[in-house]
Amino acid sequence: MIDLVFGVLSRVLPFFLLIGAGVVLVRLRLLDEGMSRGLSAYVFWIGFPALLIHSLSRIGTPGPTLAWGLAAFAGAALAVMAGLLVLGLVLGWTREERAGAAMAGGLGNSAFLGLPVVAAVLGPEAARLAAGLVAVDFVIVAATGIALLGWAAGRSVPGSMARALANPIVAASLIGVGMALMGLALPGVLDRAVAAAAMSGSPVALVALGAALALRGTDDEAAPRSGPVMAAAVAKLLVLPVLTWFGLGLVGAPPTFRLGATLLAATPTAVNVFIQTRALGVFARGAARTVALTTAAAVVTLSGAAILLTSSVN
Repeated sequence: MIDLVFGVLSRVLPFFLLIGAGVVLVRLRLLDEGMSRGLSAYVFWIGFPALLIHSLSRIGTPGPTLAWGLAAFAGAALAVMAGLLVLGLVLGWTREERAGAAMAGGLGNSAFLGLPVVAAVLGPEAARLAAGLVAVDFVIVAATGIALLGWAAGRSVPGSMARALANPIVAASLIGVGMALMGLALPGVLDRAVAAAAMSGSPVALVALGAALALRGTDDEAAPRSGPVMAAAVAKLLVLPVLTWFGLGLVGAPPTFRLGATLLAATPTAVNVFIQTRALGVFARGAARTVALTTAAAVVTLSGAAILLTSSVN
């Protein structure tokens, strides 16, 4: 059990080191608001799209037995997002808080943290089966969240949905999935260039996140209220894994796939949520706090989920 906890900690700790690097750069006045936004723009337009094309184009075609499992995984995430929207309406949250909390509560760090943890805890076969869930996260869940952010920014619902599909993160996910389904690959030189850019996406995003946390109060956005942040964190770390476990059980998903999907659902809020909220100017500081909070709490919650899931196998 101790080895398992330290295994999860070793996966999470580098995230904090990179977030801390962003904080230190701001404190040393080596990084200011404009530079921080430049880092976010790089991740938004180049880093994350390259990562998604590079990784999703290699997932292959899921078998028919996994189709219902993929649908149940998407359904659980969308249900959590809908629940947060309703909760926010009842509690009087602003439109920006409702949209931001919904995306933060539904979209997890499945690609950068989830798959390595699944491979370490459940083995490479579970990670291979769970790779298709990353596509669900970035094609369906992320697109829905981006559409909600557009709606919160004052755009029409149809316009928000159209813009979501044109978002570079969603577009890159669709390209990667399309390449996987058609068995296509990038030419060698281009593939190496995309792979090099892909390696930079997550680290640069985490430095930008740390900078945003350190630069609080230097922009025009009001300090986030604790209610939406805490609700999104609880939904992401506790509610979503439970819904995923029961949802995949109801559709009869393969046991290994069910375990991997539940562990992915237990990951903290994706740093991509912060990048998207900052790009659209909606709930950016709230998203930054949610990412930091859930990543810190994941040392305990993700370790606990891993222990429960592995004990259920034995």
